[in-house]
Amino acid sequence: MKDIGPIVPIVSPCHRNGEIDLAGFRAVCNEMLQAGLGGIFVSGSTGRGPWFGLSERASLCQDAAETIAGRVPLLAGCIASGLPGMLESARVMAETGAQIAVATAPGYFHYNQHELETIFLKFADASPLPVILYDIPEFTNLKLATEMVTRMARHGNILGFKDSSADFERFGQLVDALKEYPDFYLLQGKEQYLADSLRLGCSGFVVSLIHLAPASFVALYRAVRAGETVLADSLQAEVTQAFGLVRDAIERRPESSTLFHLLNYALHARGVCNNILLSQDGKPPAWLSETSRQAVEAFQTKIPFQPG
Repeated sequence: MKDIGPIVPIVSPCHRNGEIDLAGFRAVCNEMLQAGLGGIFVSGSTGRGPWFGLSERASLCQDAAETIAGRVPLLAGCIASGLPGMLESARVMAETGAQIAVATAPGYFHYNQHELETIFLKFADASPLPVILYDIPEFTNLKLATEMVTRMARHGNILGFKDSSADFERFGQLVDALKEYPDFYLLQGKEQYLADSLRLGCSGFVVSLIHLAPASFVALYRAVRAGETVLADSLQAEVTQAFGLVRDAIERRPESSTLFHLLNYALHARGVCNNILLSQDGKPPAWLSETSRQAVEAFQTKIPFQPG
């Protein structure tokens, strides 16, 4: 498998009325680049890709491409309710500077594994961009079969797979199955498994909580790759502590806006951008603001500046 490192599924700064804040977006991009992230992923779940219209997503993609200026890969979500919308997104994202299209199972309808494989293969055949498949059962209400993923890795235009299933046993099986594909990216999508996944030999990771402390996630990746076990374990413990706080908050308040409130707190506290919340998100309850503070403060290891 091919190495890529940590990729941020970047938020979409905006005003409460939904108008995109491009200055805020560029500020977040620049912070992530300065921290040494290996890639930027626009219009994924964390960026509210399914919420925003195609023109808004195109604007974010173009702005990201101009800000990145070729320094790291730019991935773009092509999440839709059907194949036509997925392909339209891929075409527009290609025109606005993306290098990789990221596709989940299409929403709304129920599919079996054979139907999904057919959809993904048709998407990969027609996409103007190489494709990373994204398994996120909490939103799609299904889990991609291991055998299907390994079959699709043979497709010439499918170059990776992001696993947000929280099934570490399955992830290990994928590592073993995909080792024979030197140009394929296998990405972990759950914070609690980062160090262990990297040690197994995966390509990197894509997780929302990078926004809490980007330098810590980059340092974790670099520590594992350098064989610095003590530092890597210490950083993973901080990530796991923050993840536990976020998980408990989402169990208490299962609305998707819970995560956005947590990330908004961290970004605002660092002065990176003013807001990522929409009008319907409301104000966070006092306990959620306190949890947000605790999650940010879980990262105690001082990270020396190491430009990417």
